[in-house]
Amino acid sequence: MTPTDIPHVLHRAYQQVTQRDPGTLHRDTDIRALGVDSVQLLEIIVIAETELGLRVPDAALGGGETIGDLYDMLGRAAPQARTPLPAPAPAPAQGQAPAQGQAPAAARTAR
Repeated sequence: MTPTDIPHVLHRAYQQVTQRDPGTLHRDTDIRALGVDSVQLLEIIVIAETELGLRVPDAALGGGETIGDLYDMLGRAAPQARTPLPAPAPAPAQGQAPAQGQAPAAARTAR
């Protein structure tokens, strides 16, 4: 997803959280005028973060009063880092005992 997707994502997130269609969301529309409380606003932001692959800093979460503020907040958010899975430990060579505290390879893969 790209920053141009933000308006569409926020529209869908609003509908999902409130079960209402907001119509067109203009930049100057006050979020509270849409009937969104603080918990719903956080839910909308979390949904948008997830769909866009972004992470809004916690310090920025309380600063949104208008739809434009949300657009800008999400536009400035850093892409969410995807933590790679750790590589599996190499199996001990044939005839070697596993490292201390480590189950034999057959036992680890049988899970």
